Amino acid sequence: MYLVMQHIFLSPHLDDAVASCGGTIAKLVYEREEVLIITVYTKELDLESIPKNFHKFAIYDQRKREDKKALDKLSADYKWMDIEERAYRTPLIKKPTDVFKINLSEGIKQFLNIAEIQEELERIFEENPKSCIYAPLGIGNHFDHVEVFLASLMFMVDNALFDNFLFYIDFYGMASTKIRRKHYLGNKLMTLGTKKPEKSSIKWFMITSVVNSMISGQKIEKLLSSKYLDIDWGLKINSIKGYEKLKFLALECYESQVKLFGTKALEKFFRRHHKNWDSSELFLKVKEI
Repeated sequence: MYLVMQHIFLSPHLDDAVASCGGTIAKLVYEREEVLIITVYTKELDLESIPKNFHKFAIYDQRKREDKKALDKLSADYKWMDIEERAYRTPLIKKPTDVFKINLSEGIKQFLNIAEIQEELERIFEENPKSCIYAPLGIGNHFDHVEVFLASLMFMVDNALFDNFLFYIDFYGMASTKIRRKHYLGNKLMTLGTKKPEKSSIKWFMITSVVNSMISGQKIEKLLSSKYLDIDWGLKINSIKGYEKLKFLALECYESQVKLFGTKALEKFFRRHHKNWDSSELFLKVKEI
């Protein structure tokens, strides 16, 4: 039996929803709303079957323990869909950063899991037609993020569920204005303030520079027909004042990922991002039709 939840966050990977929407999740729970985090790509792997330079993100038994600990901090429920990440599917990509490359010539057919993600959305709305879905925008062109975005966008439009969907900024879009502007909806997310998260450390600057170069020319809107593009979007700003600390405490639970950046560097990065919008998290929503 599918649990009926009022606010459902689609998280491509373990930690994505908390990184992008952790303050909003904490606020909703405090307001006694029911919250469920559905993480899509969580299939456990045989590490011997993949190259060693891919291992740091592939230890799923540990990452799931971290996810449970983080979501317990936020008092949010969770579900793992156990779909395999693109990075570990055959044919294997040559290097980890190739997950930011989309083959535009292959079109939608390269996204093999859209149907399964949409089946999950169908189950959600069968149980609770008033569910509110929070989905990633796919900013940064990470293959898995784009797949969840496309599945959500097309499901929303095909079923005329415009009032039921909010789309959040992915981690890469939070990091860099340049990366954000390469997404066809990125300019809807206003650039305010002077704090640049990507300049909070040399490591962040290098990471965002690599991602920015990898996604050059990768315009995901070319994958979509006019039916899905001719939509008027509005910006929704949700203040998370009073909830930032809880978001950071939850993020710290993802120890295997946080150690790549350092706890203090990660908190500094997010504080810079939030400060540009007066301690808020941002979402896009279709305007009334």
